[in-house]
Amino acid sequence: MSIDQISKTIGESPIFLMIGHGSKNQFLSVSKLKSTVQKVSKHIPENAFVIYFGDSPNIKKPDIGYAFQLLSELRPDIQFIMIQISEAKSWGVPSFVKKVVWHDDYPSKGECKWGGFTKSLRPCSNTKQWIRLHKTLPNGITKIFVLGGGPITEQEMLYGNKMGIPIEYYPMERRFMGDKTTRTKKSGSASDRYGPTYLKGRSFQFTMKNRNE
Repeated sequence: MSIDQISKTIGESPIFLMIGHGSKNQFLSVSKLKSTVQKVSKHIPENAFVIYFGDSPNIKKPDIGYAFQLLSELRPDIQFIMIQISEAKSWGVPSFVKKVVWHDDYPSKGECKWGGFTKSLRPCSNTKQWIRLHKTLPNGITKIFVLGGGPITEQEMLYGNKMGIPIEYYPMERRFMGDKTTRTKKSGSASDRYGPTYLKGRSFQFTMKNRNE
């Protein structure tokens, strides 16, 4: 399916993004991740849409992909839409995904291949696709849930806020320092333990005082 076709399918229905720690960071605590995803699930109305970007669910390497699996188990009514580069077709599609948008709008190599922004701050690849979807929907994207995250997550969070999309941030400790290898330390700074999104994400942090259920 194309972005335009997906936009027609969604119509005026609520649609959400959930972004956060990827494979280079991973979540430090699976139990904390489960409780956070449960909180997120309560803020999503029945039969809503959620955009997923193809991160493989793996409990042994728990990243945002595993968060999506947890959410799908808690809320089988949610309609998950996957946006992914066509090169990844051979990786398959998780069973919880209802519809897929494959696209060829990405560079052959470099950090922008999977998403994010160019040096001139232009969105690329998967990021460009969800921004395009937001602009084609009559009501736009309803909200972005941010569960920790690296540099791309931080950029998407700030860009989404700039476009007027509500942000709901959950500080999540990470396992690695953004390299899949170097472990975080309890004695480390908050930015080291929670990742690049922490400093700016706190202004969007979910609390019981600003809940929107």
